[in-house]
Amino acid sequence: MEDSIEFGDLDKQYQQSTFAGHFVEVGVDSMTGEVRVRRMLAVCAAGRILNPKTARSQVIGAMTMGLGGALMEELAVDKRLGYFVNHDLAGYEVPVHADIPEQEVIFLDDTDPVSSPMKAKGVGELGLCGVSAAIVNAVYNATGVRVREYPVTLDKLLGSLPDVV
Repeated sequence: MEDSIEFGDLDKQYQQSTFAGHFVEVGVDSMTGEVRVRRMLAVCAAGRILNPKTARSQVIGAMTMGLGGALMEELAVDKRLGYFVNHDLAGYEVPVHADIPEQEVIFLDDTDPVSSPMKAKGVGELGLCGVSAAIVNAVYNATGVRVREYPVTLDKLLGSLPDVV
């Protein structure tokens, strides 16, 4: 006997999305403009979580990726020669363990009876979508400086930081 699955039109009848909210606390050095993320929280509604440990790990990994995109990952291009200057990990900054703060993930008890027979959804993008925006908004909250281009680097902050008395 062989099982099969048929895809219906539930996505046209019901909202099938997953949802997450991200909360970030940052510290910004008033003299140097250095940004350090202190705490991160993701609250996720993703249907039935089949394996809480791996789902949590996936969201934490994505949160780390979002931190890198917000604060350090930048592709540098030599515009004269069309050459990628930081084409390997020697020059392309990515987050390391020391950059990663306390991270917490909360999964809401959100069993979705119409999403699938298992009442589950995916958590793949939940940890990433919104993290960089939460970090940049926390930097704005701490400094009053609105940076509108990733990554938030010192050169984008220093000229606009308020005077330290």
